[in-house]
Amino acid sequence: SEIDQDCTIFSGVTYLGATLINAPKSEAEIHRNMTEVNSISNCVGLKVSVSIPTCSEGFVVLHDASTNATVAHYEVHRILFYARGPANTPDQACFAFTWSHGDSQESAVFHCHVFRCHIPEAVNQVSSCFAKAFERFPASLTGSVTSTVDNSAMVGSVVSDLSANVLNSAEYEFIVSLEIREKMPKNTYSVPRDRGGFKLRCNTDKEVHITVKQTPSATLPTLMIERCFGVLLTPGKVMRQADMQLLDMVSMEYVKLENPPPQAVPTYQITAEWKANDKALEQLNLESQRMDVTVAVDLVIKGIQEPVRFVIETSVVIQPQSELRFIENWLNKKSNLVMRYYLQLKKNVEGNWVVASIDRSEEIAETNTQPSILRFSINNLSKMVRSTSAVSFEQEDSPTDYSSDGDEPLLSGTGEVSKECSKDILDEWKPILQEFERLDSKRPKMLAPLVRLGIPEALRGTLWQKLARVENSTELTEKYRLLITMETKCEAMIQRDIHRTFPAHRFFQDSGGFGQDSLYKVSKAYAVYDAEVGYCQGLSFIAASLLLHMPEEEAFSVLVALMYDYGLRDLYKQGFESLYLKFYQLNRLMKDQLPRLYEHFAQIGVETHMFASQWFLTLFTARFPLYFVYHILDVFLLDGMPILFQVAMTLLSVYEQDLRQLDFEGVLR
Repeated sequence: SEIDQDCTIFSGVTYLGATLINAPKSEAEIHRNMTEVNSISNCVGLKVSVSIPTCSEGFVVLHDASTNATVAHYEVHRILFYARGPANTPDQACFAFTWSHGDSQESAVFHCHVFRCHIPEAVNQVSSCFAKAFERFPASLTGSVTSTVDNSAMVGSVVSDLSANVLNSAEYEFIVSLEIREKMPKNTYSVPRDRGGFKLRCNTDKEVHITVKQTPSATLPTLMIERCFGVLLTPGKVMRQADMQLLDMVSMEYVKLENPPPQAVPTYQITAEWKANDKALEQLNLESQRMDVTVAVDLVIKGIQEPVRFVIETSVVIQPQSELRFIENWLNKKSNLVMRYYLQLKKNVEGNWVVASIDRSEEIAETNTQPSILRFSINNLSKMVRSTSAVSFEQEDSPTDYSSDGDEPLLSGTGEVSKECSKDILDEWKPILQEFERLDSKRPKMLAPLVRLGIPEALRGTLWQKLARVENSTELTEKYRLLITMETKCEAMIQRDIHRTFPAHRFFQDSGGFGQDSLYKVSKAYAVYDAEVGYCQGLSFIAASLLLHMPEEEAFSVLVALMYDYGLRDLYKQGFESLYLKFYQLNRLMKDQLPRLYEHFAQIGVETHMFASQWFLTLFTARFPLYFVYHILDVFLLDGMPILFQVAMTLLSVYEQDLRQLDFEGVLR
């Protein structure tokens, strides 16, 4: 061979030719081309020998059988898919692979190269050699199986149990976990999951993360996973490989533990890339209430003749690309699907270990890892959001105990928010901030998806001002300094409210302290500035949220923008017509999207204004943990009024089943 490489050479092969193929990763399409080429080339073709390398850095080389001259060579890393002919068919002696011609994705042309072995049984050996050549460990993972994990307890094959008894069959238990993460430019974020399935955004690149761990056995040795042969995905519940799409592999490795306990079984971790523009998966870009998806992972386990396939069936909901996630992420921390599998092995007549069966058992429920601050009691949901009328939501005197056991409502201002932020996240935001400086009127292209994931706490003060377009507003700053010297008839109401605004936060706890004084001045300045609205209950909560991120003058400027530019002041105007319109719109949304909850509320006499007044008038800032409050302000400053309905409907949807069990007093006691 003119190419110097470690390889296995197969003689007695006929090259039947190549065809153009539109779906190079579809086994069904490859089989169709294989059948077509094999049927018309039954007596013709080029007799060759095929050289298959032992690693992914090599070439598949074709040599003329009579002259041994090199006919063609194909880089392994550009081979997209390998398939063998189905058993007991005219194509059972055939194999094929698809290869990418072209230097870029735009110019790529895909060919399907088809071969036939003179001895049909030789296809087994050819397939094994291709599987070895496809072992694509990134450089950073080289030797991960042998050098980073102690595999001394793992075996090359099941010969006997731990008591040295010779075996003819063996049963192993595996725990397989599926996580789906959505990709951003420099990070990935876990997709939330609830009883309805994974909540996927359409037209968003994703990663599929699968972990496999063998349950330790008291009698059997531990098996060793050599590599992942492939991760496959398809809409619907199907078991045929021909219907599944092969995903691009990103990584595969055993997870290294710093101080593993003795005889610990390591976890094998696989990551594959799911591209949003994959035409074979277009159905998963269409918004839907619920649909089924099947994921399969093929593992090459040392000593087992064929790949071991674990099949995971799950439900998904396809949401808009702009869908908010933070509410569900905080109220429901579950993101992984964990399943138990039983792998039954047996010896065949040749004495090799093969898969007898793989039985899937029940889903393993994950332990609730929610912080106690978010374990809301639905029986007291009304105490968090209660409003006895559309415009008044007086609170009882707040106790001094700011803790919550989950049965009592959380005091406003509860929950510390750390300003610590990883370098990766700051690097992701850096170009956004730089572009913001260059663009006077337009928002940066990647701003919206990052804001919906949550602005880093350390950047919130700056970005809130940029989103509200009041950064460096000297006009409002000068007005503020004048307004705080003027009098307003609302002073008594403001003084009363500042003592019960964010009582759980140390910045506002001291009567007459700096925090309460700043809150008083900002509230008073707005009451003077907006003579029509003046001061209304609820404004102090919004002002307090701003003061925790910026000085008084800047907080006042953002408050003015929220009220005037975002239309919030319309909710406070005399007669409250705009507020009641919002109640009507929320009512119709409930009727359309949550009909059973709507009917239940109608039957027990719960009206929309009874729970939505405080939500809307305070932008949800009055009775929720601060990290929840801040994220709502993030997206409200991004998208405006529609966020009120998105947040309200998500809260009602999350708690729908519990709310439908309560009577009027239970909901609004």
